[in-house]
Amino acid sequence: MCLTLETDNLAALTRVIDAAMALPPDRLPGAVQHALQAAFADGNWLTPAQCQPDPQRYARHVLQADPQGRYTVVALVWQAGQFSPVHAHHTWCALTVVQGELQEHYYACDRQSLRATPLHWQPRAVGAGSSGTDGLDQVHRLGNAGGETAISVHVYGVEAARVATGVNRVLALAS
Repeated sequence: MCLTLETDNLAALTRVIDAAMALPPDRLPGAVQHALQAAFADGNWLTPAQCQPDPQRYARHVLQADPQGRYTVVALVWQAGQFSPVHAHHTWCALTVVQGELQEHYYACDRQSLRATPLHWQPRAVGAGSSGTDGLDQVHRLGNAGGETAISVHVYGVEAARVATGVNRVLALAS
């Protein structure tokens, strides 16, 4: 169940992310991941509206858009059986799970064919997270294989208008 939004929590999170923006690009995603995990350490403080699923696909709810366009904080709501496509990222990203459990499947990418081959998967329970830089070094698929709704909070290094189109670089699976 989602608790009442504590705007102080979101403000505190964005202050930490703002400070992290000064870090070198290779350290930024990990720092933001830790900030997300700390922000939700005492539980899910999203509003009921921010926890609403979409029966067709995982739902995206923008929580905060940086006024300078450097990043966007987004809640993703996953119903049972909903998965992202296999993808790399056009930008850095970080996430933490705030409700339920997700699976993160990792893939190797053949840079000539741009096809992905499965490697392994990792369960992501409440409090777990991951992060990565842009490019083809971290190809993954995230989703909910369980029976209960799951929610993750992500930060992407793009302005809010580009969250739907400027984040994922979808890849085909190798045959």
